[in-house]
Amino acid sequence: MTIMSKKTSPVQESPVESTEETRLTRTYLSDEELEHFRQLLLKRRDEVLRDLDILRSSLSEESVEDSINSNYSMHMADHGTETMDREQRFMFIARDEKYLHYIDQALDRIRNKTYGICTKSGKPIPKKRLEAVPHTSVRIEFKQTKK
Repeated sequence: MTIMSKKTSPVQESPVESTEETRLTRTYLSDEELEHFRQLLLKRRDEVLRDLDILRSSLSEESVEDSINSNYSMHMADHGTETMDREQRFMFIARDEKYLHYIDQALDRIRNKTYGICTKSGKPIPKKRLEAVPHTSVRIEFKQTKK
């Protein structure tokens, strides 16, 4: 009988209520920490933009070469390999564009002073996670359950 009363006691419900109360609406990070993460994100953004430029220029160079060599016969296997390489570059471009979008969203959260707050739970994202994945918007437990 005491087990039942423990299950229905308000003491058991208080942690659930407290999580609702602890939802953050503003970042817990200092201005210096926000600037650190902003610089980290900007550096990664520059790297992604540089990679995108390289990938896009390789595609445009390839199309110029294709038009020059279009008069020559190409073995089917060579054509298949070139097609696969081109598709792979398109895949890398799409991946980098998606990553760039995540970085831009994180920079927006820094500007809005909501960076470092989990969009799912409203709880702070640990600084260690932000250092490893500065564009993240969720705590690790929500990332793991996403799959």
